[in-house]
Amino acid sequence: MSRDNTRKTGRVVERAGHRHIVKGLGMIFLCAIFLMLNPVCVQAKNIVATNHQKYDYKEYVEDLKQLENRYGKHCKVNVIGETADKRNLYEVVLGNPEAKKHLIVIANLHAREYMTTLLCMKQIEYYLQNYNKEIAGKKPAVVFDRVAVHIVPSCNPDGTAISQYGFNAIRNKTLRRKLKKMGGYATTWKANARGVDLNQNWGYKFKKSGKAGSSGYTGTKAASEKETKAIIAMVNGISEQGKIVGVVSYHAMGSIIFGKCADSATSSVKKKTQKMYQTAHKITGYSLYGSSSSRCQSREYFLYKKKIPCITLEIGRTTCPVPQSQFPTVWKENKELVLKEAALFY
Repeated sequence: MSRDNTRKTGRVVERAGHRHIVKGLGMIFLCAIFLMLNPVCVQAKNIVATNHQKYDYKEYVEDLKQLENRYGKHCKVNVIGETADKRNLYEVVLGNPEAKKHLIVIANLHAREYMTTLLCMKQIEYYLQNYNKEIAGKKPAVVFDRVAVHIVPSCNPDGTAISQYGFNAIRNKTLRRKLKKMGGYATTWKANARGVDLNQNWGYKFKKSGKAGSSGYTGTKAASEKETKAIIAMVNGISEQGKIVGVVSYHAMGSIIFGKCADSATSSVKKKTQKMYQTAHKITGYSLYGSSSSRCQSREYFLYKKKIPCITLEIGRTTCPVPQSQFPTVWKENKELVLKEAALFY
């Protein structure tokens, strides 16, 4: 080939290369414009699925891993203990763990109330997805930087496994054998794998009562259960870091709020609990339950022994376990709640 032909061939190749570059840049520009006009297309797929009834331990643990992998800059997942049947108890910390103020959220103390776990997990994902955006006038990044939120989505994973899959879901043979002798229906089970009602196992005016079974048994002594011990240790650990400004406890069912305090509560606890109740009522529409128990329940432990403002919300309206068909309503009523409760104190 002559030198002139070589030069011509080089110029043709060069021009073709330029055309490909220009075409490629044009495609990139068009894609950028498309994504700007369609931001939903760049949003990552939701992790927490809400379209099925049994949100079980396996799915829960996998979702925790994915949430931390995707949003680890703004959340931390900690193991705070282990159950009798060797399931981990998890705490999710949203925001600044070094904050001076902390809000605690606990759920699923009662086994059959496992929709509360799903609700908390969806709240966690929702706040993380919108961390630097506004939700009802509040930006999670700002609120959670000043008030760290500690969420224990499932305080009773052993009992939940029983409610969802029956007594054979308990892997320890000794525990399983004892459970089957206790009687009661697995589906409506409230206790843990040792037949202790975890909401009756707290160290405020504790008095042993009931017998091991589906519900109502206090255990042999206050905080006899691994689950109760783990939550108390978590609370004490947080107290060493800063001030716990409040506790939100999720139960099911009834669409009501336990927001009253007995006369033994301090004036500060009464005032702040009232604010928490008013905020929750405004958001959810749930009504105030007309009395405050003085038994060895978790709420009374926080209010009167630890002197921490505390409200309990009961989600759902009909039976328990709450059917999946009610979750969209429960979600609409509660999606802003934890953020707004934290914002009361920031």
